Amino acid sequence: MKNKFKILCVDSSRLFQAVVKEISNTNGFFTKFVSSGKEALTEIKNQDYDIVCSAYHLSDIAGDKLCNQIRVVPGYQHIRIILFTAEEDKNLLKKALLAGATDIFCKTQFKQFEAYLKRSSQSICNTNIGQILLIEDSPSQLKWMEVVLSEAGWEVHSFSNAVEAMTSFSENEYDLVVTDIVLEGAMSGLSLVREIRRISTDKGLTPIFAMSAYNEASRRIELYHLGINDYIAKPIIPEEFIFRVNTLIQSHRTFNELNEEKNHLKSLALLDSVTGLYNRNAFNQFATMELEKSKRNQTPMSLAIVDIDYFKLVNDKLGHDVGDQVLADVGLWLSKTLRKGDMVFRWGGEEFVILLNACSPENAKDVLEKQRIRFNKRKFANVAITASTGISNVKIINEKTTIKQLFKQADEAVYKAKELGRNRVLTFSHKQPTNTKP
Repeated sequence: MKNKFKILCVDSSRLFQAVVKEISNTNGFFTKFVSSGKEALTEIKNQDYDIVCSAYHLSDIAGDKLCNQIRVVPGYQHIRIILFTAEEDKNLLKKALLAGATDIFCKTQFKQFEAYLKRSSQSICNTNIGQILLIEDSPSQLKWMEVVLSEAGWEVHSFSNAVEAMTSFSENEYDLVVTDIVLEGAMSGLSLVREIRRISTDKGLTPIFAMSAYNEASRRIELYHLGINDYIAKPIIPEEFIFRVNTLIQSHRTFNELNEEKNHLKSLALLDSVTGLYNRNAFNQFATMELEKSKRNQTPMSLAIVDIDYFKLVNDKLGHDVGDQVLADVGLWLSKTLRKGDMVFRWGGEEFVILLNACSPENAKDVLEKQRIRFNKRKFANVAITASTGISNVKIINEKTTIKQLFKQADEAVYKAKELGRNRVLTFSHKQPTNTKP
C-alpha cells in the first residue's frame, strides 16, 4: 500500500499552482511543482510519481511533445498524464491523446479534476484485500505473477498443477481464480474452469481470470462460453493485469453484497416471490417516503399502474407456470428499462405499480408511451402480450398530495384505458376521453 498519492504539477501559473495545492492539501496528496518541461523530465528521472499534470502550453515545450518524452522514460510508459488548456479544442484533445495523454481538462474544470484525482488515488493507494488462487506451470511465470499480486496486497495461493489447485479451491474461499489454460498434468486449465462452473453452490460463481500465450478470437470466445470472466494474453503487462484483477474482485464483491441485500429484503417480506420486484408491503413503506422527498425538493412525481391485457387467457391456455414466467419477464424488463431512480412494484395479479420520481404527468406519458411501443415489439416467456397503463395527473406536489390520491387517479385511468380498447397509455382526467385507437 502506498502512503501518499504523488503528483507532479508542471505549470508556471501561480494561480493554477495555488488551486492544485489546495486540492492536494485537502485530500492529503503530495505535490511537487515545476515550471517547465525540462524541469519535469529531470524530476521524473529522480523521483517516482503516480500522475503528471501539465499545462498544454509551456514556455519550452508543447504538451503533446512532453507526453512523448515522458512515455520513453523507464517506469513511466503507463503513468497517468493529464494536460490542461485554457480553451476547449477537439483537435487539441485528439492530438494530445495520440501523443500519450491520459486525459485533457479545461482549466475551469477543477471540480471534475479533483474527482478524477480522488478516484485515481483510491485505485493506486488503497490496500487490495482478498485471496487469489493462482495456477501456472511455468516456474518463472508463477513466481513473477505471485510477486506482482502479493506486492499489490493480495494473499496468493500458488500451484503449478490444476489437481492440487482444485483441492485447495474446495477447502478455501477465494475471491478470484487466475489460471493458465494450457497446463501440463492430469487436469488442464480448461478442465479446472469446467469443474468450478459445475459446482452448484455460490463457490461455482467465483470469478475466473484465464491467461494463455494464444490470443485467437475463436479461443477467447470458447473460453467465455465455458465460463471465464476475463482473458489476458501473454506476455502480461503488470499494470493492466493488476487493474483487471482488481475490477473482477470488486465486481464480484458488489454482486455478493447485492445478493445479500436482496436476501435481506426477502426476509423482510418486501420482495415478490414470482418477479423478484418490490411487493405491496414494500410499496406501503417506500411510496410515502418518496412522496415526502418530492415535497421537500419541490419536484414532480407520477404514479403509474401497468396492467397486462387479457392475462387470464395466458393462464387458461398456457398454464400458470407460463403465466408466472411471463410476469417474471415483464417485471425484469420494467426494472431494467425504466429511468434510473424509478421504482417498480408487483401490486398483485397482472398489475405493476411504478413510481416515477422527478417526473411530471406529461413526461410520464412520454416515457411510458415509449415503453408501450417497445413492450409490443418483444415477447415475454415467448408470449406476445400488450398492456394498458394509467398515470396520475397531479401536476404540483404539495402538502395535500397523498399516495392514495395518486394511486386512485392511476387506477381510474388504467380502468378507462381498458374500456377504450386496451394497449394504450392514459393519463387521469376528470373528463371522459373519447374512444380513439393508440
